[in-house]
Amino acid sequence: MWWLEEAMAHDAGRPCPPLAGTTRVDVCIVGGGYTGLWTAIELAEQAPGLRVAIVERGACGFGASGRNGGWATGWHDELDALIARFGREEGPRLAARSAWAIERIEAFAAEHGIECRLRQRGAVKAAEQPWQVDRWKPALRACQATGRGARYEEVSGDLIRARTGSPLPIAGVRQTDGASLQPALLARGLRRAALKLGVRIYEATPMIALDRGRPAVVHTPAGCLRAERVVLATGAWIGEVRGLRRATVPVGSYVVATEPLGERISSLGWADGELLGDCRLMVHYAQVSVDGRIVFGRGGGPLGPCGRVLRAHFHDPRAIGEVRDDFRRWFPSLAGARITHGWGGPVDRAPGHLPFVGAQGDHDEVLYGAGFSGNGVAPSALVGRILGRLCLGIADEDTRSPLAAGPPAYLPPEPLRSAGGAALRAVIGRQEQAEERGRRPHGAAVVRRLIATTVPRMLDPRTRREPCGRAGDARVAGE
Repeated sequence: MWWLEEAMAHDAGRPCPPLAGTTRVDVCIVGGGYTGLWTAIELAEQAPGLRVAIVERGACGFGASGRNGGWATGWHDELDALIARFGREEGPRLAARSAWAIERIEAFAAEHGIECRLRQRGAVKAAEQPWQVDRWKPALRACQATGRGARYEEVSGDLIRARTGSPLPIAGVRQTDGASLQPALLARGLRRAALKLGVRIYEATPMIALDRGRPAVVHTPAGCLRAERVVLATGAWIGEVRGLRRATVPVGSYVVATEPLGERISSLGWADGELLGDCRLMVHYAQVSVDGRIVFGRGGGPLGPCGRVLRAHFHDPRAIGEVRDDFRRWFPSLAGARITHGWGGPVDRAPGHLPFVGAQGDHDEVLYGAGFSGNGVAPSALVGRILGRLCLGIADEDTRSPLAAGPPAYLPPEPLRSAGGAALRAVIGRQEQAEERGRRPHGAAVVRRLIATTVPRMLDPRTRREPCGRAGDARVAGE
């Protein structure tokens, strides 16, 4: 897995041995990915004397945080949906906060010497077919209507083809709140900064059970942590927590990386860090790394039944082979380029595609943040801020945000979720193959509505407050 190989060779960091025995802290964070690390950093910055600990099943950043495509983008590309869902004041505010999150990463990395290779050059989404051009129009109009036209601008197919060397784009739109980075270097850098700020980190330490109460108790194989607050920041594994099994569904996303391409890529405009994606539901995403590799991925992989993360989410030869073939179709002039790495990772897809923060327990002693839906690199900095400030009782626009109201809806129960999801995925795959051959798919609008099928929150019994007590089924792993 290229990102993590490079990051560990660059700086493996000091060891963080597993937890042994019983320890008392003020806040225990479960999960050492972006969300958990940003939460710990927010707590350490706001309350330097606070005792904060992270327990991580593997090693910090070895889940989705170190495996993604390195896209740090905001939400202006869905501003119309934000306004429809949250209103004409809160929708644009959330879009602005998502752009702030990118600035937060850049400023924090500069302050703490995190060389994560962040380059703010924007993100281009390209259309291959005329009917795909319509898909960005509502967000474009919303940006223009709210004085944010500079955040989201149409670009010509000629320009995209010239900058990327791909013959496929016929038109596109550029989102300026977008940056490429090396995701594993960021995760490991956040780990290093958290340790310097006094956060305790216990790696190779899975949570095997959680007692909700005052204090809450996080049980691990060789000990336990007693804490006034527990934060669950486990990404795609959040479905293993009682009461949240239907809030998200794990979905596979797969990436390939080429050998360094040298002059074959350095002369193209997007080699400076610009991001490139398309308009599919099973979206393609790509960047050119600093050392001249094309890192190319595709979302929309298999779903995890009953909210479980599968081994295939990390490595699926068939899925990786399909992504490799997609890369060849996008860049036929690079047919001779060797693919040196291929890997996968689980995405915590949620209804509404936006992350959410919520609380459990009689006294809201257990907080959680999840639902990034494939766009978590930048938004995790905002969610970590919200979680940290909620732990401290700080009230501001972010902690009062509708993002902090828990899951907006729940996915259908099993077996409908898995069976229906697999069927929909097959239909989408056939539709997008038809699009690749230049045929407009039939029923695309119906499929998009079916994808959004949820159980209204007020009708789902999991919204009831759960009693305190041992949650023996609350096994989780780190992001």
